[in-house]
Amino acid sequence: MQVQRKIIDVHDTQVVLDLPQSFVNHRVEVIALTVDEEPAITRAIRQPHPDLAGKGKTLGDLISPIVDPEDWAETP
Repeated sequence: MQVQRKIIDVHDTQVVLDLPQSFVNHRVEVIALTVDEEPAITRAIRQPHPDLAGKGKTLGDLISPIVDPEDWAETP
């Protein structure tokens, strides 16, 4: 795959691209992107549904396992 990247100023609705000879008789994909605009980064603040908010409880330690290690031991 060959790649040619050009950044040009657009003053009309048409753009003419001069491609290298190696592109002749090949299919090419042309993607036009604006580079002078910063993409808008939006992060939605996640909140629980109002019917569920404040109804949960944390039981026990969040770090240690809830099952005793002896329960995982294999018996002969």
